[in-house]
Amino acid sequence: MSLHLLLKSLLRRKVVTLLLLVQLALTLALLVNSLLLAGQTRDKLNEPTGLDLPHILQVQLKPTTTDLRAQPLLGDLLERQLAAVRTLPGVKAVAYANQGPVRQGGNQGNLYDPNDEARTNVPSIPAYIVSPDFFAALGLKLLEGQLPQTAVPLDGEVRSPMVLTRSLAEKIFPNRSAVGLDTSYAPVAAVVEDFFGHLMATEIMYNRIQVAPLLGVDWGYALLINTEPSATENIRQQLPDLLRQIDPNIEIFYIRTLKEQHQRLYSNEFGLATLLGILSGLMLLVAMVSSYSNAHFHALKQQQEIGIKRALGASKQLIFLELLSENWLTTALGALLGVAAALALNKMLASVISLNALSWWLPLLVSLVLLVCVTVATWYPARIATSVSPATATKTL
Repeated sequence: MSLHLLLKSLLRRKVVTLLLLVQLALTLALLVNSLLLAGQTRDKLNEPTGLDLPHILQVQLKPTTTDLRAQPLLGDLLERQLAAVRTLPGVKAVAYANQGPVRQGGNQGNLYDPNDEARTNVPSIPAYIVSPDFFAALGLKLLEGQLPQTAVPLDGEVRSPMVLTRSLAEKIFPNRSAVGLDTSYAPVAAVVEDFFGHLMATEIMYNRIQVAPLLGVDWGYALLINTEPSATENIRQQLPDLLRQIDPNIEIFYIRTLKEQHQRLYSNEFGLATLLGILSGLMLLVAMVSSYSNAHFHALKQQQEIGIKRALGASKQLIFLELLSENWLTTALGALLGVAAALALNKMLASVISLNALSWWLPLLVSLVLLVCVTVATWYPARIATSVSPATATKTL
C-alpha cells in the first residue's frame, strides 16, 4: 500500500489516530528522559571518588553549650573524643574536620597563584580545617612534599601550610611542582591524590586542606573514622554511647559511611529516574493496549474490504503487511512528535536538576523499542484479520 493510501486510511479515523499519536509521543518522551537520567545517575554513583567509601565513617555533631563551641574547651573536647575513638577495636585512624568530604556544598573559597591571578584563580574550592590524622582517616596517598604533623593556628603569625589535591595543584601550578610555592592563602606543603569533595565546587576533585585547630564550631564539625572492613558496623553502633560518655553536651546529627553519603547526594536524581521509569513502563503498556485495540477494531471494520481484496487475489501476507504498515506509520509519526516532546521535557528537567542534553542515538533507540512493542501488540489482530476467508468476509454483500 502506498504512503498516500496509508495516510488516507489514518485520516478516516482522525480522533483515534490523534489520541494514539499523543500517547506514543508522551511515551517516547518519558522513556528517553528516564533512560538518560537513570544512566547519568548510575555513572555518577560509579564515578571514582578516591576514597574507600564503605569503610570510612563520618560523624556529624555539635556541642550544645556555647563554651564547648570555642577554644579552649573545644580543643579539649576534640582531643578526648579522638583519644576515645582510637581505643575502639578496628579503628585505623580518626580525625576531626570542620566539614566532611562527599557533600553538596559547605565552607568554600577561592585560590590562585599570586603571580598569575587572572589565569589561575579557582573561584570555589572546599576549605578543610583538620587534625593531622585527616589524611590517614581518608586513606589519601601522598604524592609530593611532607604532610603537616602539628596543628598551626589559622590566626597565628605563621601561616598554616596548605595541602592541595593533585588536580588543583596542576590547575594553579601547571607543569611544575607546587610544593614550597605560595598561594593567595598559604604556602603549599604537600600534594595528595584527588578525592571527592563538594558537588558545588568548581571541580569535585579540587580540595585544599590545612592542619589547624578549630576556632569555633557553631555550625558543627565532623569526625572521620577509617575502619577495618569487618568492624565498620560494630564501630558505628558503639559511637553514640561512647561520644556521650565523654561529654553529654553534644548533639549527634548522623553517623554514616561515606558510601551512604555518596548515595544521598544523588537520591533526588535516583528517585526521579525511578518515578519516570515506572511512568514510562505504564505508558508503554497503555500504548501497546491502545495499539492492540485500535488494530483490532480497525480490522473488524475492514473485514469486508479485506475479503474483497482476498477474492481479487491479494495474499494473506500482503494484507498482513498492509495492516502492520498502518501501525508502523502511526508509530513513526508519534516518534517524530515524541522527539520534540523529549527535547522539551529535557529542558524542563534540566532547569530543576542536573541533566545532560539528549544524545541523537537515544531517541532513535527508544523509537525502535516503541516500534517493536507496537508491532508485537498489533500482530495478533492483524493475523486474525487475514485468517478470515473471502466467502465469510463478503457474505453480507
